[in-house]
Amino acid sequence: MAQRPQSPKPCDLIAACDALVAQHTTAAIAQYAYYRGHPVVCLAGEACERYANDLTSTVDEAGAGVERPCVHCGVTATPDGPDSCLGLLQGVVSACCGHGVEAPYVLFRFPRRTTPHVWEGLRGEDALRYFRQQGVGPPATPPPQGA
Repeated sequence: MAQRPQSPKPCDLIAACDALVAQHTTAAIAQYAYYRGHPVVCLAGEACERYANDLTSTVDEAGAGVERPCVHCGVTATPDGPDSCLGLLQGVVSACCGHGVEAPYVLFRFPRRTTPHVWEGLRGEDALRYFRQQGVGPPATPPPQGA
């Protein structure tokens, strides 16, 4: 099986975002992150994330997510929906395929009679193994660009 690509280092994300944003504005960047594998930033004085390559907001005026194809599998998720390669998984509260840039994870909520509720999860290769057992998940290798 092909190895999953190594997650970029935080300094790689910062450098990439700085270079992309500098093409559009001199505004200071307050935060750096990924959104479905795409580098995003929050500019100083703003409360929204923007795609670093063109500064488009990740949320539209109605509050729905502005989706782009996953950088790993190329599939576009429905706004604010689950990762397209995962779909809705029974008993799962939150999950992410990693989009080829972050560690994948799955978070389960186990019903307990205690408060607060107990949360358990899997990360990295354990999460990928769980996804494969469910018949979902990202491809082992991303499709060629333009596919």
